[in-house]
Amino acid sequence: MEGEPICDAEQFEMLRQAREKADKLLVELIKTQQEADAKGRPDDVAPDQWEQGRQAMANAIASTQRMLKSLDDATRIAAVDNN
Repeated sequence: MEGEPICDAEQFEMLRQAREKADKLLVELIKTQQEADAKGRPDDVAPDQWEQGRQAMANAIASTQRMLKSLDDATRIAAVDNN
């Protein structure tokens, strides 16, 4: 209905928690990528497999960044609507 907030306090808290978890995930993904890059490709991993793994990690990081932006957008909309 018009005039009613988009989400209640519990839903707003869920958005906050989801944002916090996504941020932690992004930090861990970036840390893992940096550690792997620092170590370099293990001898028992083929160069094409290494590159596929690096691309998969880059995709996971980009996806998490998009998720964070979406959560930020949703939180901003909910905050404006709830005021």
